Amino acid sequence: MTSNPVLETIYARRSIRSYSDKEVSDDDIKQLIDAGFHAANGVNAQKLRFAVVTNKEKLKEYSDRGKVLYLQYMKEAGFENPRLEENLKNSGYNIFFDAPAAIFVFGAPGILTAVEDAGLAMANMMLLARSRKMGTCWIGLAAGLGNDKGFLKDLNVPEDHKFLATLILGYPKIELERSKRPEPTILNWVR
Repeated sequence: MTSNPVLETIYARRSIRSYSDKEVSDDDIKQLIDAGFHAANGVNAQKLRFAVVTNKEKLKEYSDRGKVLYLQYMKEAGFENPRLEENLKNSGYNIFFDAPAAIFVFGAPGILTAVEDAGLAMANMMLLARSRKMGTCWIGLAAGLGNDKGFLKDLNVPEDHKFLATLILGYPKIELERSKRPEPTILNWVR
């Protein structure tokens, strides 16, 4: 363990998939987005845009649509994972894990480093949330929603924006222990 609060937050962060019913305040969500927006970004373009959903019925609707789209994606890619397919076909399975809030990240036209910018923004938001005793999870299964015109229209996302990432957040039902990981592999160290 270390006494550095930044490292403590990094090491304590976990992907949370079980949330209490406690709502996340609008102010907390705005601060998370601000932290995400202040992440490093390619050529300082500042092209990330955000949409927030705190309506549980809408999140369930988007989950159902996202599951169908992800199943299509898996089929087209020739990717087989029976357990995942079973979950995605289960009407009770919610890809957002009944979290009280979701932040959807988009790239505006002219974004040159979309993947990098979104990744850094997501990391900032996850770490700030953890420092405030909130839990988060990056939801890759929501990727298909970027091709769902109804979803994009609901969120008022311009057609020229690129869907990049989804972060769910809320207060964990239980506190998870620190993840145990091996030492990182350093392939080479040129001196």
